Amino acid sequence: MQAQFAGAELVEGNWYCPSMPKPLKDATKDLVTKKIDKQTWINRIQQRTPYLFMPKQRADAEGHRRMMCPAEANRGQCSLKPYTLGRGIHLPLIDPEPSPVGSPTACTQRTITLPPEAGAQLWQPLQYGTAERQRVYFRLRNAIEGMNGFSKDSLYEHLEPGGTRRIRGIAAQAILLAFQLAHANTRKLATWAGSIALHGNQPHRRPTRRRKTKPLGTWTPKGYLTETTA
Repeated sequence: MQAQFAGAELVEGNWYCPSMPKPLKDATKDLVTKKIDKQTWINRIQQRTPYLFMPKQRADAEGHRRMMCPAEANRGQCSLKPYTLGRGIHLPLIDPEPSPVGSPTACTQRTITLPPEAGAQLWQPLQYGTAERQRVYFRLRNAIEGMNGFSKDSLYEHLEPGGTRRIRGIAAQAILLAFQLAHANTRKLATWAGSIALHGNQPHRRPTRRRKTKPLGTWTPKGYLTETTA
């Protein structure tokens, strides 16, 4: 658990019901400590879905998001909300533990409003561990790593060593680094523009090297080859 708001718990970047079983909350931790195998971890990640808070509407201009608990979103049945019971055995039954201070707001109201600062550093729109999230994450990760390698080219920006920014101070280093990244972006755009056809023209290609190759006979010492007649 990374954060809390109105009773909702942020677990690995997503807001879940506070009554989600502890083995599901600790799925990744148990995988890292080798208490469970990879398939068990995948199963537990999938079992988290019925406990996931769902958006009631889109975020407003300031970033506030209206969210519903899983029982309100018709993903579960909660004993604190009797009108959600009896929906069928295919929906999990959420049975919160009694608390001396009463139930949290997320369990007593139909919706809660999450401010933009709630879990802002760790919240993510896709559910962690799912196939959709893995597909998007690795695609973006490959793009970022490719750009890093592109900007570290020693023939151009040479971004990695500090010797290309010989000045003291974090602010000055950041400004020079921004110029280097801007140049790398410009170079990448120019490379892309040169590889496509614009306005019906042929794509610009780097001119091939034209070699003037002499025939092998010119390198043979004279007198050792005789002309043959048919």
